[in-house]
Amino acid sequence: MTYEEYIAETVKNCRKVLADCSIGELMGIDYLRQILWEDDRVTGVVSGYCTSLEGSAAEKIQGVLFNNEFLADFNEHKMNMQEVMAYGPEAVDIVIRCLALNHINIVQLAEEEHERRMEKERRERNYAFDRV
Repeated sequence: MTYEEYIAETVKNCRKVLADCSIGELMGIDYLRQILWEDDRVTGVVSGYCTSLEGSAAEKIQGVLFNNEFLADFNEHKMNMQEVMAYGPEAVDIVIRCLALNHINIVQLAEEEHERRMEKERRERNYAFDRV
């Protein structure tokens, strides 16, 4: 995968998690960031493995390791690649996913989810009204 593909996949995984959040959770951006950071469907930070990973982490990370944008993000956080790689490809995959979160407008995704729910509610009300 490329870094851009990781970012796109992380957006998709964030949307899945947001769909499971309550309206109150969607309104609390700091709490929402924590939820996304800790959810194994998004990053894998808690369990050490991203549950949305399809295929092997070793295959996925190959297209990212020398990507300039990824390396800039990685170095900005003053991480040591040798230390991360010592934990294996799953650890590198998790780091990539965590860094990808920095490129995602979480507020916009939360607003989209809120609007999706409002639209669904409107359709359900209209359907119920039409049946009367």
